[in-house]
Amino acid sequence: MRPADPGSGLCAGVGALRGDVESVSRQFGRNLAEARGWEGISQKQLAERVSLNQSEVARLEYAERCPRLDKVVKLADALGVQVRDLLYGIE
Repeated sequence: MRPADPGSGLCAGVGALRGDVESVSRQFGRNLAEARGWEGISQKQLAERVSLNQSEVARLEYAERCPRLDKVVKLADALGVQVRDLLYGIE
């Protein structure tokens, strides 16, 4: 697995605060996959809901890419969860 490219994405900011961009990206990816599983939809279905392609959703889940905040908000809305759930875990 390639490390996430922090770019100007959310992981760069949160990771800088926490000191670990890759850890933030991995946690986000796990939380995204978990929320998608609870919703009972495929990566492709989620991608269609938020106007992304399936491969981009996969890269987010596998921590190969770090999303911008606007994408995190769209993903959370599409999955019926809070942004904090995708960042820190679903309670």
